[in-house]
Amino acid sequence: MELSLTKVKPVRRPTWRGWLLIAMLLAGLLLVLFMNIYSFLAPEEPPYEGVMVVEGWIHDFALDEAAAMYRNGNYSHIACTGIPIEIGSYLIEFESLAHMTALRLRKLGIPKDDIIVAVADEQKKDRTYLSAVALREAFIGHNIQASKIHLVTTGPHGRRSRLLFQKALGKEYQVGITCLPDAGYEPEKWYAYSRGVRSVIEELIAYLYAKLFFHP
Repeated sequence: MELSLTKVKPVRRPTWRGWLLIAMLLAGLLLVLFMNIYSFLAPEEPPYEGVMVVEGWIHDFALDEAAAMYRNGNYSHIACTGIPIEIGSYLIEFESLAHMTALRLRKLGIPKDDIIVAVADEQKKDRTYLSAVALREAFIGHNIQASKIHLVTTGPHGRRSRLLFQKALGKEYQVGITCLPDAGYEPEKWYAYSRGVRSVIEELIAYLYAKLFFHP
């Protein structure tokens, strides 16, 4: 009697029509993801009140919009976050992007007493998170009892920024987000611009890292 350790079982496999259907479904799924990836990375979520927080590196066009939103909104203060200036710092009067943006806001008519400056520690990584930590410390230093912030940034950086600010500030804060358009490309046609493609791909990878692997 032959001792058998294996046996043959029939396996059902797709026909060429089946493989074609699978390929079409995958292509459709990829197309849906492709068309919606920008809006996913650049969300618009409340609350739009409390303390407005502006990331100090945003361009002038976006800052103009943020200042207008602040004047017309229900805000107690506007905070500028940012890192120390690393290039040409000995040629200009500003210590950081946050300080420079604070003066930009004053030029746009925002009262000095309304503006909070939060400068992150100089580091090579996790700068957005460290900016949020600096904001929390600035709230403590100014004795601001805020529970709602409205984060204003540009482009597909928004979802990652909101995630890291929420991690740094804690569950007692509600973090809203507005992502203004990047001046370098049209958001609806980001895939037609080299800057848009780089921004979306880089921010998608950075968001996945922050979501899955980053721990304060």
